[in-house]
Formats: sequence, C-alpha cells, structure tokens
Amino acid sequence: MKNLIIFIVGIVLAGCSDNNENAFKFNGRLEVDIIKVAAKTNGEIDSLFADEGDRVIANQDLAVIEKDRLHIQEQQQTAQLGELEANVRSMQAQVKQLNAQLKLNEDLIIKTKDLVSNGAATTQKLDELTTQNEVLKSQIESVKASIDAMSDKRAQINAAINLTKLNLNDSRIVAPVNGIILNRYRNLKELVGPGSVMFDVADLDEMDATIYVPLADLNRVKLGQSVSVQVDGISEDLNGTVKWISSEAEFTPKTILTDETRTSLVYAVKIRIDNKDGRLKIGMPVDVIIGQDS
Repeated sequence: MKNLIIFIVGIVLAGCSDNNENAFKFNGRLEVDIIKVAAKTNGEIDSLFADEGDRVIANQDLAVIEKDRLHIQEQQQTAQLGELEANVRSMQAQVKQLNAQLKLNEDLIIKTKDLVSNGAATTQKLDELTTQNEVLKSQIESVKASIDAMSDKRAQINAAINLTKLNLNDSRIVAPVNGIILNRYRNLKELVGPGSVMFDVADLDEMDATIYVPLADLNRVKLGQSVSVQVDGISEDLNGTVKWISSEAEFTPKTILTDETRTSLVYAVKIRIDNKDGRLKIGMPVDVIIGQDS
C-alpha cells in the first residue's frame, strides 16, 4: 500500500508530455509586468487620446492635462527675465559713464598737483578732486555689485522657467512602452494631481508563467532553457524560455501541487512565452513541460 501511494504521488509531480518519461509538468498562470501611468502635475484632464484595449507605442500621447496656467506662468517669468536684462544693460552703461568720469577726474588731479606745486592752485581744490575720485570709485563698485546680484537673480528666473517647461512637458501623459491599455481610470475634465494613476499599460507581446520547482528537480532547469507550454484551447504546444530562477527557496503556494507536497520547499521559475499573435491572455492557466534533455 505504501508503495502504491508513492507511485501515485510521483505521477502527480512528474506528469509526462509526449510520452517522454523524463519530462516534468508544472502548473502556472500567465502574467505580465503592468506599468501604472500616473499624472505628474495638477490640473484638469483636457484631452484623452487612448482607451482600454488600444494598442499604443512608446511616447505616444495618452492624455493632456490643462496647461493654460503654466503657459501664463512662463510668459510672466520670461517678462521678468527681459526686465532684468534691461536693468543689467542700464547698469553696465552707468558703469561705463562713471569710469569715464573717473578717468577725467584722475587727469584733473594730475594737473592740479602740478598747479599746487607751482602755487597756481590751492591744496583744497586738490582735496576736493581726490574726494570726488573716491566717491566715483565707490559708486562703480556699488553698481558692479548690483550687476552681480542681477546675475544671481537671472539664474533663479532661468531655473523657474526651466521648471515651468518641465511641468508643461509633464502635462503630456505618454505611453512608457509599446503595449496595450489594460485600464483607464480617469475621464475627460476630471481633476488629477501628481501620482494619480490614469492608465495601466502592459506589453503583451511576451508573457510570463511562474512555476514552482522542487529542489530535487531544480538541476533540470537552466537559464535560457527551451521548454514546452500547453494552454487550454490551443492545440499545439508553445515554445517558452526560462528567464529567471529564484535564488531562495520558499514554501509551495497552497494552490500548487497536492496536500501532501504543499509544505515542500520549492524554487520559483519564470518562463517567457512569445505572444505576438495575441492568443494568450493574462491569468490563463498553463502547463509547462520541462524535459531532462530540453
């Protein structure tokens, strides 16, 4: 009786495909990586270009969030930048004028020194010119300091303009990959904020099936290995490739295998399956056949 039980359990774990006694069959379900496409800015949804079931390509517009306020903001910032540049040009002209006055004043100081040495001018006149010279130098330094401050202000305004342009670009909701719109969560004219999920997008050209392989059979599975995949409703076996093998063991999920083996330690393995013809759907149950010599 004990031998009979072992024989039955062995059949459950090692179902053969195409009468290959070395082949092992594992159950799994089809899945894909779903990308949740979210809004990055606040605003009202102004346009919608895609709906559930639509096939899209990467960077294709899916929706646009209202951006009139951002355009006005950019215009204001550009006007501020223009005003600042005009002030800088005015200050530069002022520095040029002050330098000319300083040069004239220095020439007068030289001439006045000669007159003072000859007794033709008083030292008071020379002192007045020297004081004017120091005042002109101080004014020039003050205007130059203001120009430097304007440079910092220019950098701030340019940064604000770049941020506004980034927000304008982020108002476009685009497809992250080539794929299909699985879900659309928002409608036209709804108000959204940063992080509001608007679409689920997935590339269905390739799908994955996760199976769970006992440690005793793990040496049969290699990365890049070709396997056979059986799907209800599809007569022929499909080709699959082992794309990932877990590095850590885990307990068998309750929905996999039998009560007797439910507490066994297994390794998760992902199988990549081509689906360019679109026959496979998310959630479909599949049988993965792994042969010793596959």
